[in-house]
This record gives sequence, C-alpha cells and structure tokens, in this order.
Amino acid sequence: MKIRLIIIIICIALMLTVVSIIESFNHSRTDEPKRADAIIMLGGGDQGRMQKAAELYHEGYSEYVIISPAMDEHYAQSKQFALDLGIPEAAIIEEEDATSTYTNATETLAIMEDRGFESALVVTSDYHLKRSKLIHDRINKNHYDGKFELTYIAALSADGEPWHEQTYAKNIWFREYVKLWGYRLGLYHFIDIPDDTDAH
Repeated sequence: MKIRLIIIIICIALMLTVVSIIESFNHSRTDEPKRADAIIMLGGGDQGRMQKAAELYHEGYSEYVIISPAMDEHYAQSKQFALDLGIPEAAIIEEEDATSTYTNATETLAIMEDRGFESALVVTSDYHLKRSKLIHDRINKNHYDGKFELTYIAALSADGEPWHEQTYAKNIWFREYVKLWGYRLGLYHFIDIPDDTDAH
C-alpha cells in the first residue's frame, strides 16, 4: 500500500512538473492597450521596452511615462533615451530605487498612489510579462485593495524579435522559469537581482 502511494505521489509530481514546464514557454500573452493615467516602463532588457513605451505615448494612450528605474548609465532605461524617442521631459517620471521586478512593482505603485493615478499600462519585454503581471497584481491586491487598473503590454526586442527567436532564448527561458517559481513562492528578497541584459 505504501509503495503504491509513493508511486502515485511521484507520478503526480512528474505530471505537475511537465505541465509547469510546458506552461513556462507561454510568456508573452499581452493585453490590448487602452487609455491610462500612466505608462510604466520596466527597466532591464534592451531598448525594445522604451521603444514600446514611446510608441504607446505617441499613440495617445497616456500623458505620463514612469521609468523604473531610470538610470543614466544604462541608455535603454535612461531619461535621455526617452527624450530621444520624442517623449517630452514634462511627461517623464523617474523612479530611481527599484532593483528588481518586485521593487519595480512596489515603487511604481507607490508613485501611482502619491500622484492619484488610477490606471497604468505596464510595459516590459515579452519574456518578462508573466512575472511582472504576477507581482504587480499581488502588490496591487495586498497593499492597495486592487484599486489600480493595470494593463500589461509586451515589448519585442529592439530588433523586433520575440524572445524565443533570440540567440539567448534558452537562457531567457531558464532564468524566467526559476524566477517565476521564486516569485510564486514569495521569495522576492532571495532573488532580488537586477533584471538587465547582462543576466540573460
């Protein structure tokens, strides 16, 4: 009887593992953009994220772009790059304290609270969208009673490639698989690592 129970448990564990691996390849389910109080551009990745944020700004989806974090030493997430893409200085809100996807969420939602914003388009790379949605929705629910309306927009790479066509696709998949499970288990502080291109 004990052997049968052990076999059943092992089979269930293997099945769940296979399902989670298959599910992990679907990173980039993007929402349809709609008018919002702010566009939140999450730092990390390449220039594709800011390019997408600028595209949404110029299409009139919002009057403000929050850069999280804004870093002069990383052109892809700098205020200067936003200006070069035609986003006016008055529209740029710089958040400078985030060090990870988790703190992206805590810092940007705090800015929304301070400024009285009610909605935002959260822009990040396609491979990063699922984890970003998980943590922003969790912080929104647990700390703000879910009052913010958040829409999640996937950005392709600066070359217009989806994540699975990029040369480092395997690294992207493995890193996001591990981090996503860490975030699901609430281990934010143990994997509080900057999400930049060097980590791919």
